[in-house]
Amino acid sequence: MRKILWLTSWYPNKMNPFSGDFIKRQAEAVSKYQPVDVLYVGKYFSESALDKTKFSGIENKSENLKESILYYPSSETGDHIISKFKSLYTYFDNHIKFIKKLHARNDLPDLVHVQVAMKAGLVALYLKWRYNIPYVVTEHWTGYYRQAKDSLFKKSFIFRFLTRLILKNASAFLPVSEALGNQITQYWIQIPFLKIPNVVNTRFFYPPTMEPANRFRFIHISSLIDQKNPEGIIRSFIELINLGHQAELVLVGPLRPRLNKIISICGLPPDKIHCTGEISYDQVGIELRKSNAMVMFSNYENMPCVLLEALCSGIPVIATNVGGIPEVIQEDNGILISAGDENELLEAMKEMIRNHNKYDKTKISQKASAQFSFETVGKKITGVYDSVLKKYS
Repeated sequence: MRKILWLTSWYPNKMNPFSGDFIKRQAEAVSKYQPVDVLYVGKYFSESALDKTKFSGIENKSENLKESILYYPSSETGDHIISKFKSLYTYFDNHIKFIKKLHARNDLPDLVHVQVAMKAGLVALYLKWRYNIPYVVTEHWTGYYRQAKDSLFKKSFIFRFLTRLILKNASAFLPVSEALGNQITQYWIQIPFLKIPNVVNTRFFYPPTMEPANRFRFIHISSLIDQKNPEGIIRSFIELINLGHQAELVLVGPLRPRLNKIISICGLPPDKIHCTGEISYDQVGIELRKSNAMVMFSNYENMPCVLLEALCSGIPVIATNVGGIPEVIQEDNGILISAGDENELLEAMKEMIRNHNKYDKTKISQKASAQFSFETVGKKITGVYDSVLKKYS
């Protein structure tokens, strides 16, 4: 049986249990067809030396999926450059020690799968140059877009050079949206790509057995950061209610003080806007099935997983025409609007309330599940492995 090692720049861990959870789900999807070893190396931040024992290496194994999660302490000094160098050195040192153990027991991988090019892709480059092990790259990062807060356009020359080098040497490049692939080939490096989307666990995301009761319920699920423009959603919803429409809005995610202030002074009854905070993956599915429509008002995007989860749940979506969103939202499953246009969002909310019965939830779910299920995505990725390894055989 061939050996596949995943090197992940993001992955759920003790410091951030939601970081790269979509990468974990892709690994679970692939593990249905192929054993997968995942390696994630990340920092831990602590003021107490006693906490060090909490952040030793962790190994989780279930069926065909094995996760090795290694931690190293944050190195903070007065000199930012020195701190970054120490951190990078320690990051690579942890990877190299892990790889040497694999080599010592003749257990090096046949293929490496990089999830997010920087900085795990640098380790894949080392493995290719040192042991002639090919690698493929899946990219999720919105930083390739100029509008992104942490945009690659703002990074140093070295960071941009290394990103290009990682992508150039990959045996296959797999962005999760066509838009991201086009963005990278237009502005960063001309390479062929194959879109393979994020995956949805359809055990948790499926249509409700009956229409949600009571008044019309909009739901928004995100990290509630500026990119997602939750303030714009709240303002448009307040205007909707002031115009006499009967509806409620549920916000799922970590509520920041600024948003809480907007809600507290908006003058709406307390039962109009509900905030759940962060909830578990399966609970997200439950909240979606209680809802009539989802709202995404992002300023820029790649391919938000929650949008795919809403579609698998049969829920129509109002979303901005940015990134990969128009690749999955059409007239039969939602409404596309312009980023930042709160009046357009208001009108889309009105239209959704008036015409929500035109959406066939079963068809929306069936179409989405056929594209984003574990089975579909898992088979596509293992097909790429077959193709790459055939060339190296």
